[in-house]
Amino acid sequence: MDILITGASSALGRAVAAELADGHKLRLFDSTSVDAGDNARSIEGELTDPKVVWEAVRGVDAILHLGEPPPALPTDVLARDEVLLDHATRGTHVLFSAAVDARVQRFVFGSTLEVFDDYPDDVYISENWKPLPSTRMEVMSRYLGEGICRCFVRDSRIGVTVLRLGRVVLEEEVEDVEEGDLMWVDRRDAASAFACALRRNTCQALTWSGRWGLFHICAPIHNGKFLIAAAEKMGYAPERSFARHWRPTAGAMT
Repeated sequence: MDILITGASSALGRAVAAELADGHKLRLFDSTSVDAGDNARSIEGELTDPKVVWEAVRGVDAILHLGEPPPALPTDVLARDEVLLDHATRGTHVLFSAAVDARVQRFVFGSTLEVFDDYPDDVYISENWKPLPSTRMEVMSRYLGEGICRCFVRDSRIGVTVLRLGRVVLEEEVEDVEEGDLMWVDRRDAASAFACALRRNTCQALTWSGRWGLFHICAPIHNGKFLIAAAEKMGYAPERSFARHWRPTAGAMT
């Protein structure tokens, strides 16, 4: 399969590329150049540039739009928020529009479980729950990106999968953190979720809801806040549970 990966210079982008390196041809897209190995090539450009994006998507079978922010964000808060918003909204619109024109069959978008931050930890949240995104642009921009994907799938014969990722870390790097986070997901497990999403081929479904799929992606925490049963049916099988942090009296729910 010929796959375009956006945000490819990010830590998550590198993990996804490593997960898919065998058996696929990868196009690694970002605003900075990316080291590309065998069966991969780097494409440098901005998501908001229709000409560059059109050249990047031509001939691909699937797009993994990781939702990662562009590198080298401005230090000024207002300027930073403007870049995040533009990247997640106009950038996603440009990318999706090009995907439809190029007859791409599968589109995967990386959103965030942080849209549920305002809910208490003693509830079980499935994909059917109503998001309550904060006005923090890191969260709001991804939620707006979801909305753009939903608008396109209503009118286009393209299969769309939205992955709401937890806070992406490496299990070994948070080993000494005192308090666990119910939203954690190991970067390698997050990468495997994108690989699972590629196996969903729903572009021929007659209804937009048949072409659409939304899944929660986090660690397999016993009695965790976020239910991942739907993702498991898709084939998601996370291997890192951050088990040291989930003592009966800390982090687990009754």
